[in-house]
Amino acid sequence: MVTVSSAEDLAKALRTAPEGAVIGLDAPLYRITESLALTRRLTLIGRDPDAPPLLIFADGHCDLSVAAEGCGLENLAFTASGHRGTALLRIAADGCSLSALTLLRAQGAGISFERCHEVSAKGLVLQDLGQEAVVATDCRGLSLSLLARDIGRRVAAAAIRLVDCEGFDVDAEVVGVSGSAVTIEATQDRSSPMAGRIELRARGVQRALTVLGRRDAPASGLSGHIRARDWWEAALLLSNVESVSFHLAMPDVAKTPALKINGAFGLRDSTVVLSWPGAEASGVLPDGMMVGGGETSGGTVIRTENQAFDDGEAPPSPVTEALLGLVGEAAGPGFQFYEVSGTCSLCGWQGRFQRTHRSERETLACGGCRATLRYRGQAEVICREIAAGRFETLADLATSGALSILAIYEPGITGPLRPFLRQAGRYEQSIYDPDQPSGTRRADGIVHQDLMATAFCDASFDLVVTSDIFEHVRRPFLAFAEIRRILKPGGLHVWTVPIGMPPPDETRARVDTSGPEDRMILPPVYHGSGTDGLSLVYTDFGRDIGRLLAEMGLPTRAVRHVAGGDDHIAGVTFVSVREDSNTLVT
Repeated sequence: MVTVSSAEDLAKALRTAPEGAVIGLDAPLYRITESLALTRRLTLIGRDPDAPPLLIFADGHCDLSVAAEGCGLENLAFTASGHRGTALLRIAADGCSLSALTLLRAQGAGISFERCHEVSAKGLVLQDLGQEAVVATDCRGLSLSLLARDIGRRVAAAAIRLVDCEGFDVDAEVVGVSGSAVTIEATQDRSSPMAGRIELRARGVQRALTVLGRRDAPASGLSGHIRARDWWEAALLLSNVESVSFHLAMPDVAKTPALKINGAFGLRDSTVVLSWPGAEASGVLPDGMMVGGGETSGGTVIRTENQAFDDGEAPPSPVTEALLGLVGEAAGPGFQFYEVSGTCSLCGWQGRFQRTHRSERETLACGGCRATLRYRGQAEVICREIAAGRFETLADLATSGALSILAIYEPGITGPLRPFLRQAGRYEQSIYDPDQPSGTRRADGIVHQDLMATAFCDASFDLVVTSDIFEHVRRPFLAFAEIRRILKPGGLHVWTVPIGMPPPDETRARVDTSGPEDRMILPPVYHGSGTDGLSLVYTDFGRDIGRLLAEMGLPTRAVRHVAGGDDHIAGVTFVSVREDSNTLVT
């Protein structure tokens, strides 16, 4: 066995260890600042079975990939800091073995399996992940057993997503996920059934199991036993499916649909059994238990059974306090996880908002719409400013019709505010392309706009909303002047930028933009973009921003958002108003 005690030694061992070597990790923490790859048959093992070593990927684009047949990973823990565009682990080789792995508190996905055969992944724990826990694409003979908790905190996502996989065997316990506990997708024509088996216990989910086929290539050959409770859309969603057999056990007659069938092909030649204590064995479902317009053929049997329901209590997290302490240590000095109860200012969801990352404004996500503190702060401010603060959430504001008389511009095309703000009488969004003039329209209808010189007329908008955009604008004060030009008198600019706590006294440029080419004044800093790319930071904003904007005719105030107790400021939203009038009233 080759023993390594530092991230540098680990990277070296992966490059130099001979085929078949076992690499033992005996330090408690490894801070990884580069992508690592197993390109020969190697095995990584945490040497202490009671305390798995923690690998923290410090860069959002670093990961561990397995590209050689027969590799193994055992008794290891993984986490990551910052925005992520990749999964923590990527498995792209046949015959690999994963055992006793813990992945927790990362903004991206957990594990991706890519076109691999006969891979075994047993005893996995995946917790507090921003995207999917497991994504498998075009795999054969994948065997999974895992516990997944609090998945899809950043975006709506399934805990386990299997795309065009065959011969899989999944045994999973899923507690708390923004999408389905398991989603199975068939996107390709196939000559044989998928032949997959599911044993699933799910609670606190949008759906327990979702199966999605195509009309001309239905998903087929699946079977499973599902025990589900506390779903909010449907326990089973079957779309374009044939020749499957599922047994769904529930604690009681469902108040929301247990079975939803849709798709042009519908559900054919299949058996679905719904069971709960006290069910009549007649096969007649209570009203609302099954919904959807999908076709069901004469070969499909949907019946009920009277069966006791016992899925036990929700399993406690097996993640130890010691391991959570290491995650906190990896996040930096003074870092502390916490959670607060409350109501989302976007969608109205009520529950616990958890801090899972060092950047508080990029965490504390809603369990419903996934909005982080940054967006929830903006929504809170918009609700206060529009319609005299009569509405607590953007959802209520939009439903009321109060936005219908407003013109709103929100640069960009992603973000959780958009479904609500687009209820405005006029709603504009845009993308930026330095090679396209402002006002140019793409084939899909999206318009290019340069915030330093838009194509909009003077006094076009009642409200402009920008979220972490201005730090990436080459000359931000030209853009602020442009925002003032396109705002109506009294119109508002509700905006955020990353700002330190406490913020610096003065705003400073990181890049000299006085000429046609960028010249770095300070070492370059990049932030993740909405498309999982990287954008250069041109400006660090300071306490003087209010004074600087007031001198331009944009009086600005900072709204502080408190979380974590002791009046701790976790985020800031700025509100600028075009000076010609006092307020915006609807």
